[in-house]
Amino acid sequence: MSATAPELIARLDRLPSSRFHVTVLVVAALSLFFDTLDTVITGFAFAAFRDEWKLGASALGINAAIGLAGYLVGSLLVGFAADRWGRKAVMTWSLALYSLFSASRALAPGIEVFALLNFLTWLFVGVESCVVPPYLAELWPSRLRGRFNGWMMSFFALGIALSPVWALIFLPTVGWRWTLALTAPFALLIGIMRRVLPESPRWLLSQGRGAEAEAVVADIERRVARTVGGPLPPVAPVAAPLPTHRVQRREIVAPGVLPLTLMLWLVWFTEYGVLYTFQSVLPTLLALDGFSIVRSTQFSVVIFSGFIPGYVLAGYLLDLVGRKYWLMTCFAGIAVSGTLFGFAGTGTEIMICAWFTAFFLGSGSTSIYTYTPELYPTEIRTTAMGMASAMGRAGGILLLLTFGVFSVLQGRLALFVVSDGLLLASIVAVALLGPSTKGRTLEETSAKAEQPAAAGATVAAE
Repeated sequence: MSATAPELIARLDRLPSSRFHVTVLVVAALSLFFDTLDTVITGFAFAAFRDEWKLGASALGINAAIGLAGYLVGSLLVGFAADRWGRKAVMTWSLALYSLFSASRALAPGIEVFALLNFLTWLFVGVESCVVPPYLAELWPSRLRGRFNGWMMSFFALGIALSPVWALIFLPTVGWRWTLALTAPFALLIGIMRRVLPESPRWLLSQGRGAEAEAVVADIERRVARTVGGPLPPVAPVAAPLPTHRVQRREIVAPGVLPLTLMLWLVWFTEYGVLYTFQSVLPTLLALDGFSIVRSTQFSVVIFSGFIPGYVLAGYLLDLVGRKYWLMTCFAGIAVSGTLFGFAGTGTEIMICAWFTAFFLGSGSTSIYTYTPELYPTEIRTTAMGMASAMGRAGGILLLLTFGVFSVLQGRLALFVVSDGLLLASIVAVALLGPSTKGRTLEETSAKAEQPAAAGATVAAE
């Protein structure tokens, strides 16, 4: 007799941490590492071809915004694709296409062609970064999800931290074209490694493919048992499932769910508006302050290292403090350290304040990547994640354009003069509308989004 959906989920959630979980984490999250490496290196390339193509700060801001527009489009597309065709297939194809367009940017004869190819590259970066976190969240036990998300986000951090090193090694020696082109082969290797990844059992269940889901769960149990070297923990008794309905994408903005969705959109808009602008324009900001490209790159190595403990430590703090409260703490930290960065005068002051800004930005990113997938049912999880992520890229576009307009007048301070109001509004929204998800299964936390929509559908039917 086939297992029921609640029984399969209970079997997944009772598994101990094992080599299987770590293998899936590394293979899936390495793609995030290369995506981030590419994204940040592009910011250094902007600083490098500023002289070659005679571009000012405004033109650089506009072209960086065009790249984020591709990210926005990819984020919107990923949910519909991954919720329909599966997490694994979308991850594999997006990686291949990302690699193709990323390498082709090195052949761009001018800024117009570069902007087009960068749009297409970041389109598939957007797809990649929005499908991997929900996929991994659907495989991990709820009691381990926070710390595992911290480890996943550490791959983002490594990409950010190593990108200045990559730029420092290659930009002065082989130029920006080879600096970008040399990232492509590494990403292609991940396509081969992804053969070890299973499809998400939760997604298979949402598609009515219970037999396939049971086969995947049984295979995962066998792999975990080999690592443990003994019997697996017993499966907890499963309560009878509550009556439910088939969740539709439109319910992301249903009246009962809309306040939650708007809160998440504001949080993503703020977090990634600040983060991507900070990453993209930091080398240019330092150059505008009179530092050479090599010197600004060295400063960036120190500053971007703050992302690593921010991403990793957040995973543990999310399980300890809770998603909601640590997210508000991060936004307060970004506002304080970022504003001090804007006022900093000496090189030491700039590095210290910017390091803490990077720390809280990385920690905030881990928080929302953990929090968002927990709030929606499996059928619409990546769609909701993609839409929220798209709002983050919209924030990046608007703040980059704002930076391009005001940087000539205000320099470093311009970014945080605009962002502090957004950060405060986000803190208030999370405090008032954000539910607590600490230590609860995906099915329990997403019920808050599903049940009001179901009630609305029942009332409408009556």
